[in-house]
Amino acid sequence: MAKTVSEKTDSFTTKVKAELSTLKIRRFEDARALLCAFTLCIGSLKFVPQKRSWGVHFSLKSREAIELCAKLCAQYFSLECSISEVQHERLNANNIELIVFGEGIENFMQSVGMMSVDEHGERAFAPSVPKDAASTDTGRRAFIRGLFLACGMMSDPEKAYHIEFVINSGFLADEAARILAQCGIAPNRSKRKNSIVLYVKEGEKLEDLLAFIGASEAMMLVSNERIIKQANNTANRYVNCANANMNRVCATAQKQAEDIDLVLKTLGAEALGDELMVVAEARLENPELSLTELADELNMGRSAVNYRLKKLQKTAEEIRGRIINN
Repeated sequence: MAKTVSEKTDSFTTKVKAELSTLKIRRFEDARALLCAFTLCIGSLKFVPQKRSWGVHFSLKSREAIELCAKLCAQYFSLECSISEVQHERLNANNIELIVFGEGIENFMQSVGMMSVDEHGERAFAPSVPKDAASTDTGRRAFIRGLFLACGMMSDPEKAYHIEFVINSGFLADEAARILAQCGIAPNRSKRKNSIVLYVKEGEKLEDLLAFIGASEAMMLVSNERIIKQANNTANRYVNCANANMNRVCATAQKQAEDIDLVLKTLGAEALGDELMVVAEARLENPELSLTELADELNMGRSAVNYRLKKLQKTAEEIRGRIINN
């Protein structure tokens, strides 16, 4: 059974997320930036009964993205992780779920912006992007990469140039748009139900975005597809131009043949003289030839042949004029 457009899109998005999930994170600041975007986008507070403590819950189709998140949480925040696969009965699809918990959970939640603590030790659960969460170039790249892993979608470049982030919170969308614009990739913006969609449709800008987040393989696919489409467009323009020229040549030759036929029927061949008659006969015998090709056939200059054909045309117009006046 052939795949639907949606399935093909999901398939390509899965490949991009799998590629991004293999990129190494070597600095705490970059891990924090990625986890900040990832958590603020799809993370939620959840009680873990077996541990009698709170944790952060994630649910996503991409196992690679979930496993990367778990790895970074364990490596940089010393959190425990539980991964499971859950079937969504209504949508007939499987999601990978992750819960991170442990003694460092509050430190994690503060670091990624899920929670803040004031000078009196009072906790506030008002999500925000910490000011220093994406303050370096590598941090900004990691932030947008984490956002794509959480809520990004990319169309198959064979079908369309389109990449988007479907974001449920205005402050996160604003921060993502600011970072992208700062890097010369200003996204378009729209509303979809209760979400904000940041999207890029231009091929060149799409390549820049993929390069920015480190999706080299996907970027090369887009680049190759753009080259192929440009080559096809050039070839199509050439063919269209050639066809248009051919149509013009045929139309001109047909008109010339009609003029010559009228002159011969009205005045006779004797009235034309040898010079005009040679060109007239050549045109009637070769209606498919262009003016240049007809001149070559007669072994004459192009301007000389054109002059004689114009003279025959003028004679035909004079004959039509007399017919109308009479």
